[in-house]
Amino acid sequence: MAELVFTTGVFRSYGLSVPQVPMLLDAKMRLVEPACAWLLHVALVRGRTRSKETWRTYGEALYDWWQTLEANDWSWDAIGHNEIAAYRDRMLTGMSDHTGRPYARSTINMRLRVLALFYRWCFASGLVQRVPFSASDVNVSRSRPATFLAHVDATAGMQAANELTVRHTRSLPTPLESGVIRRLMTGMSARDRLIVEWAVTTGMRRMEIAGLRLSLLPDASSATFATLPVAAIRLDVAKGGKVRQVYPPLPLIDRTRAYIREERAVAVRQARRREPSYQEPDAVFLTGRASVMTPRAIGAMFTRACSASSVEATFHALRHTFAGAMLRFLQRQSAKAPDLNPLLALQAILGHADLATTGIYLRMLATDLSAIEATIDELYEGFGA
Repeated sequence: MAELVFTTGVFRSYGLSVPQVPMLLDAKMRLVEPACAWLLHVALVRGRTRSKETWRTYGEALYDWWQTLEANDWSWDAIGHNEIAAYRDRMLTGMSDHTGRPYARSTINMRLRVLALFYRWCFASGLVQRVPFSASDVNVSRSRPATFLAHVDATAGMQAANELTVRHTRSLPTPLESGVIRRLMTGMSARDRLIVEWAVTTGMRRMEIAGLRLSLLPDASSATFATLPVAAIRLDVAKGGKVRQVYPPLPLIDRTRAYIREERAVAVRQARRREPSYQEPDAVFLTGRASVMTPRAIGAMFTRACSASSVEATFHALRHTFAGAMLRFLQRQSAKAPDLNPLLALQAILGHADLATTGIYLRMLATDLSAIEATIDELYEGFGA
């Protein structure tokens, strides 16, 4: 069966050291050349795709597709519309090997879009004779929030869409009530409680928390601690390779520094005893073996806590909770400062490229305001709401 591996820092291409680029191997441990060539193109040439998480997503989609090719004895460059449709239907009726649950329709559509990108690149590169996908015009205006320039949209909401993708109505984000969050944190280590606090009070994603560095934390002796209730931290590990700022409350910074002095320091000392050549990472959050906590490890930790507490939630629900509470806070503040646009401010805080993505939290507030109000009162008193 196919295998997915990732390049290390010693891998060099175009004279550059390129770590974490996914590479696909066949059953005989040979590079699957068209897949690897496209993944390198995505990572090194295509300027719009700079996120290593996106590279991994593309690699995992091709890995699943190549396993399907091998299982059905299909040739990758001779498949057509019917084979892609059969692959889609298998996901619609089957269970995910990773989660053990039915595939989300968003996951199915994402994989189909990755395959469309791959085969269109192969066609443009002369590797295949035709693209096994077709598109048709569909009306997307009913399922997406209207943009500011919708009234001058000459397409009338019609866009070309992959015919093989399935209808998917995006559900509203679900915030977590403060009592549920406290129940989840019961029994967690100091490190894991801090990770949850960072997510729910700043809106940071898993990859951003995993990329949080010691050198980014403000000095406790700085003037900021005496003048402001929050600290501005500039993140250089964010979705899409963007740089953005988050604003953790100062008590959270204090608790994080206590973890660094105590629990983290113990793990580092033990690692040095085991391996004298051990080099301490700059990452804030480390495993018990003093290696860097990866985004996947953070997600797995939260999943275990949810299972132990009989809570159905994902780590991203913490970001949704922050976004709803922050939007409500900004709405209150706008009553005192008319020039403040709550939605635009939240877009900047969350690092969204598209305001329509942020706009979904307006609908969330309209349907679940009581839960958000409780969260503000109990978790966000430090913001002065």
